[in-house]
Amino acid sequence: MVNKNIKISKLDAAKRQLETAIRLYFNDADPISVHTLACAAHGILSDINKKHGGRPMIVSDSRVMDEYKKKVRQKLLEAKNHFKHANNDPDAVIDFNPEVNEYFILDACIKYKELTGEFAPYLIIFWGWFVSGNLRMFSSEPWVMEHAKIRQEFKSKADYFSKMLSVSGFLK
Repeated sequence: MVNKNIKISKLDAAKRQLETAIRLYFNDADPISVHTLACAAHGILSDINKKHGGRPMIVSDSRVMDEYKKKVRQKLLEAKNHFKHANNDPDAVIDFNPEVNEYFILDACIKYKELTGEFAPYLIIFWGWFVSGNLRMFSSEPWVMEHAKIRQEFKSKADYFSKMLSVSGFLK
């Protein structure tokens, strides 16, 4: 039997999980799977970031006042833990809002770029989609406004993703 083991670093694992979450997100696939992959990548990047003394991440290291940090963190991680564990509450049900996926993906994209210097095509495409759909959160720099115009040309996230992949020359 041939050894088919894969040697993979933590950063490579996070990138692969993040890229898969992005592909699923743009294809309107199961939001629970998107969340699980995005949170797994986010967790790895958060741990590496803390080890290297990096700048706080938006989701896991929120800049909330100390007396509210625990409650905010619990709420942000509620779905992640619900989808991952059943040892304490096997019959639990939560009310999950899939929009939270965008924030975990965005935060992971930003941190991956900070840690590696690489802004991989899938990450760039997601960043462009997110920024152009949330203009109220960002400055009106020319590149942001241009991306918003581009986004309006597409009927769906999948169309946008496909087109951006083709123009980037990165098809996977």
